[in-house]
Amino acid sequence: MTRQQALNVVWCKLLLIFVILLTLSIALSMYANPFTVPFLTFIAGNIGGYVGVHRNLSSLTDIEVRELSTSWLGLIVPSFVGGILACVLYTLFVSGIISGELFPRIVVDVGEIPRGFEAVFHQHADGASEYAKLLFWSFVAGFNQKYVVDVIESIKSR
Repeated sequence: MTRQQALNVVWCKLLLIFVILLTLSIALSMYANPFTVPFLTFIAGNIGGYVGVHRNLSSLTDIEVRELSTSWLGLIVPSFVGGILACVLYTLFVSGIISGELFPRIVVDVGEIPRGFEAVFHQHADGASEYAKLLFWSFVAGFNQKYVVDVIESIKSR
C-alpha cells in the first residue's frame, strides 16, 4: 500500500469518527440534563484529539502511516484521551483551581443539588461566552494534550 492509499484509509476512518462525535454532541445538546455539560466537554476534547491526530499525520513516516491505516485503536485512543483530559480540565474549572478572565466561570445549577460527588455534575457555565470558553478549552485539552499534563504538573509543584 502506498503512503497516499494509507492516508486515504486513515482520512476515511477519521471522517467516520468525526461524524460520530458530531452526531453525539448534537444529540446530547438536545436532551439537557445534569450530565450534558460534562458529556459535551468530553466530546469537545475528543474532537480536539481527533484534529490533533489529523494534524500530526504529515509528520509520520510512510511505515507509521501504513500501520495507522490498519488500526482503529491508533485513531480512537488519542481522541478518547483528549476527552478524558478535557474532563480533568473541567474539574479544575469547577473546583476553582484554574480561574481568570480567559477561563470559563462555572456556577452551580439552580434548584436542589445533590450532596456528594454527584454535585460535580450539577454545574454549568455562566452564560454563552462562558460556554464558548469551556468548549474552546475542552478542544485545546484534546488537541494539545501536553497542555493539561503541564497544568497538572504546575499544580503539583505548588
